[in-house]
Formats: sequence, structure tokens, C-alpha cells
Amino acid sequence: MDAPKTPLLKGLKDAAGSLRGDLREMAALRLQLALLELKADALAAKRLAVVLGLSAVMGLCGLSVLAVFAADVLDGLCGISRSGWLLILGLALLLGGTAAAYFAWRRFRRTFTGFEQSLAELREDLVWLQEWTGEKAGE
Repeated sequence: MDAPKTPLLKGLKDAAGSLRGDLREMAALRLQLALLELKADALAAKRLAVVLGLSAVMGLCGLSVLAVFAADVLDGLCGISRSGWLLILGLALLLGGTAAAYFAWRRFRRTFTGFEQSLAELREDLVWLQEWTGEKAGE
């Protein structure tokens, strides 16, 4: 008795279906990773905006009042008038605020990753696809 014949390309069809499912799952996971990274980076940017906003409000409101008070107290000291003290204290506040913003920006840049893991995963996937298809990296 003859054994039932199986179609010649049945194995290839099953492999292609499995590959299609794997690629679909890989793309879904990569999208999920990218969205998670985007949320983390948006949270870091939001924190930076809050710190910079609070720094600006505090600098404009609180320290400006203290600078005027200090200028009134120091009026005539070392031969510098009230307006001279206001200039000195205003420049000090301006430089302090600039330094605070600069350091906040540096901290943000140091912690901002910008899809680093997603890009690394995509590069690994590209290498895998090239190995699977038999292509070399330069082709």
C-alpha cells in the first residue's frame, strides 16, 4: 500500500507562516519597547520643565525682593550707592539662575537616552535577518 503523499512545499509553507508570526511578534515587541522609552523620556523632559519653571519663579519673586532689601541695607557701604548695590546683586542673581539652568540641562542630557535600546534591538534584528537570508552586512 502506498503512503499518502504530502505536498512538496508544505514544510516551506509552514516555515513561512511561522516566520511571519515571529516577525509580527518581534515588531509588536519593538513597538512596545519604543513606546516605553518614549514615555520615560517624556517624563524626564517633564521633570526638567518643572525644575526650570520653579527655578525661574523662585528667582524672579524671592531673590529680587531680597536683592532690593540687601541694597537698602548696604547703601553707602564701601562708597557704593543703593543703585550700585542693586546692579551688583542683580548680576549675581542672573549668573546664579543661568548656572542653575545650565546644570539642570546637563543632568537632563546625561539621563536622556532617546530610543537607545530600541535602536540596539533593531540593529540586532537586522543582523539576524541578514544571517537568516544569507546576506552579508555590506550587501
